[in-house]
Amino acid sequence: MSAAGAFLARISALSRQEKALLAACLLGIVAFASARWVVMPARAEYVRNKAAIPARRAVIARYETIRLGQARVDEEMFDQVERMEKWEEGLLVGETPSAAGVFLQGLLKPLTQPEGTRVTSIRALPPVKKGPYTEVAVQLVIQTTTEGLGRLLADLSRQPKILRVRKFSASTGAYYKGQAQRKETVVVSMVVAGFSAAPLEEKGAGGGEE
Repeated sequence: MSAAGAFLARISALSRQEKALLAACLLGIVAFASARWVVMPARAEYVRNKAAIPARRAVIARYETIRLGQARVDEEMFDQVERMEKWEEGLLVGETPSAAGVFLQGLLKPLTQPEGTRVTSIRALPPVKKGPYTEVAVQLVIQTTTEGLGRLLADLSRQPKILRVRKFSASTGAYYKGQAQRKETVVVSMVVAGFSAAPLEEKGAGGGEE
């Protein structure tokens, strides 16, 4: 008789109570094996995944914060680019500070030619480095009326190029002669400045007037 047959014969010879006890032992072994190799690893994996949820949520929240922050950064960068483009459009034209100075004088010329206004002196001032740009300025001395002065200042503020009056002084008291109705004249000295993208050579750098 084979070993398997002998085992089965021995099982058959067992009483009902012994067979029930044997079955209970076998079920216990199977349950223990299932718990040891199936249930416990699955529970451990569940516990690990549950413990990792807060960290994963924190990572997702950080990524979302970065994404929203990047969107704001991109929007700010876009606005800065637009502002920079508008600023660049307001720069004086010219590949050198001298050329930009000539361009500036060309802008000022039609503004100082109305009747009653006369330019007595105009001179270029040394260009000054202002960050990545170069400030180009000219000094004007003119004789005009109070109305002409107001019109000149208004015209300067309306120019598409970015111009500013950096220095200003005026004196009054003289009058035009030979007119039925004399008008008070104003002698004005002003420094009008603009900005240029032309590089400033070291030998041409200066402090300018403040």
